[in-house]
Amino acid sequence: MRASVFLVGFLLISSGCLGQGDDLEFLGIEYRDPPEAPDFTLFDQNGDVFELSDHEGKVIAVAFVYTSCPDICLIISSNLDYVYDNLGYRSEEVLILSVTIDPARDTINHLSEWTENRGYEWPHLTGPASELQRIYRSWNVIIDNEHIEASQPPEENLNRLVVLYPDNTSSVIDRGGFGMIGSEFISDSFNVSGLSFDITDGPVSEGTIGGWSTDGNWTWSLHSWDPVNESWIQSQSPSSSIEIESNTHLAWVASDANLSLAPPGFDCNGHGWVMGSGSNAHCMCDEGYERPDGDWLSCMIEDSSDPEDASATDPHDASLGEYEVGHSTTTFIVGKEMRKRVAYSGIHWDADDFLQDVITLVDE
Repeated sequence: MRASVFLVGFLLISSGCLGQGDDLEFLGIEYRDPPEAPDFTLFDQNGDVFELSDHEGKVIAVAFVYTSCPDICLIISSNLDYVYDNLGYRSEEVLILSVTIDPARDTINHLSEWTENRGYEWPHLTGPASELQRIYRSWNVIIDNEHIEASQPPEENLNRLVVLYPDNTSSVIDRGGFGMIGSEFISDSFNVSGLSFDITDGPVSEGTIGGWSTDGNWTWSLHSWDPVNESWIQSQSPSSSIEIESNTHLAWVASDANLSLAPPGFDCNGHGWVMGSGSNAHCMCDEGYERPDGDWLSCMIEDSSDPEDASATDPHDASLGEYEVGHSTTTFIVGKEMRKRVAYSGIHWDADDFLQDVITLVDE
């Protein structure tokens, strides 16, 4: 492990007042001139939008950690759990947050399972790598380039958004969306393409896409691409709870359209073009490529190995095992006025001391 790759810069002194005449005593490292805690908006482990500024008036503990960390982050999380369990009647005035520094692994689904298994009830936040990088910078959290690069989408990865209109015409938008939430991917895709839209978020939605507006006789229905059966299946969840992964493709389908005429969600691996539509769609592969047995919408190099074997190891997934994040980190305590008040560096701090500083700020 490299202790130098995860650092936090701040102006602190170990004791003293805030320059405001109060005589509070802190056991952690106190900020001389408390800076504002930069606001951010992310998603918690339930897929709900979380905005930091919504919680002004509470004392907030903020830790930048990640779930696959083998030791340091686990100790910090355990300390936070101790604090969470020992707040007593002050619990309603305190909020504990964990912000991931590993968005590639720490997806919403993973955080949901991880927190449930460990019994951690406070928000564990994740989001697009680009937004998290902005947050790291604004909070003076520095992460090495190898880690940032490993949390990016696989090179040349494209996700598809399809719209099937009531007259069975369609639009197809291909762009990189890995790491986004479905609602963000849809919104960004429409904006990039110039396609007008104003729809509600749900598996069945009202509103307008590309000049077509629901009128009480039909609705928009969200679908996701099933690569195994090579078909669109209706989503049971709103787009805001869908994570865009390397093989995620979405479609808005008018309820009175013929679903079989929707363009496929994935086609030809970039080495051919699709002939036909719906269930009749099949790839016409470029020279030197051929369709593998049983897969009409893929093109593989001629005489290549079994496609299942070829795709068994995703290069992006493999890259995630090739980096680690150093152990030097800081956990912040933010006061009710949304300013950083106290910091605990590394892991060599006592959970009871941290708890006492939280209580001091609650009672301020």
